[in-house]
Amino acid sequence: MGDLDLSGDPAARLHDHFARQIDAARKNGVSRLWIDPGLGFYYRNLGDSKTRIRHQMRVFLNTFRLRSLGFPTCHALPHAFECFEDEVRSAEPFFAVLAALGKTDLLRTHEVPRTRAVLETLGVW
Repeated sequence: MGDLDLSGDPAARLHDHFARQIDAARKNGVSRLWIDPGLGFYYRNLGDSKTRIRHQMRVFLNTFRLRSLGFPTCHALPHAFECFEDEVRSAEPFFAVLAALGKTDLLRTHEVPRTRAVLETLGVW
């Protein structure tokens, strides 16, 4: 893949992009869909893990801004091995917190019991 534009507001760019895609889908008879910002794609300029993780975190926390499009959002949770190293199994539950704060509707995770426990605990608040 090419480079991802990291300047400005990623949520605004995602909103504009998905608004156009939703319009095209509706014109072709699609009435129900999920929005997936595609944070798992590895763009050429996101080779630096901290840059990639920072971008993912910004998108997770701003996902609520896509709600005005009228469809639920889903995210695959990253593992961020470069930061979590031996504790890599803790990464997805960590990112689940950010996604939950951003009002993500569906989370894809390999760490179901850990992520469920973290989200259940967050729900106590």
